[in-house]
Amino acid sequence: MKKIMLIKRLSIFAFIALALSCTKEKVVSQSTAAETNAVLLAGAKGSSKSWKLTGITLKENSNAVQSASASDLPSCEADNVLTFSNNATQTYTQIENTLCTSTDPTTVEKGSWAFTDDGKTLLIDAFVYPTSTQFSDTNEPFLIFFILAQGVPLTVTSITDSTFTIAYTVTDSSNNNYYITVTFTKA
Repeated sequence: MKKIMLIKRLSIFAFIALALSCTKEKVVSQSTAAETNAVLLAGAKGSSKSWKLTGITLKENSNAVQSASASDLPSCEADNVLTFSNNATQTYTQIENTLCTSTDPTTVEKGSWAFTDDGKTLLIDAFVYPTSTQFSDTNEPFLIFFILAQGVPLTVTSITDSTFTIAYTVTDSSNNNYYITVTFTKA
C-alpha cells in the first residue's frame, strides 16, 4: 500500500514538473547599445532627426588644438543640417540651407549610416558633393573636416537626445594626422 501511494505521489510530482516545464517563458528583449544610440541619433524606427554643428576642434600632428564654433564658420556652412533617418536603409543627408555660391549643391552628403554593435562607433557610407568653400577657403581649415563621410570610423564620445559628439582621425597624403572632434545639437 505504501508503495502504491509513493508511486501515485511520484506520478503527480512528475506530471506537475512536466506541465511547468512546458510553460512558455516571457522573453524580455534588451536593446543593444547600437539600437539605443540609433534612437538617440535618428529617433524611433521610421523617424528622422536633424542636427546642426555647434563646435569643432582640429589638431594637426603635435600642433596646438584649434577650435571653432558654428559662428566662426561662414554662415553658408554653419547652417548646414544633417538628417539621420532610422529606416530600413538608415539614410543620411547633409543639406546646405544657404548656398555659398550659386553653383554649390544643396545636398552636401547623402548615403547610409550604422553603429557598431557596441554603439561606440558611427559608420557613414555616403557620396560627397563638396561645396566650393570647403575646398577653396584656406582660412577655414575646419570646413573640409565638416564632411563626415571620409571613410573613417567616427568614435562617438557622447550622445544624448539633444547633442552628440564624434571624434575621428584623418591622415593626408603627406602623412599629417588631423584629430577632429565635432559636436552637434538637435536642430
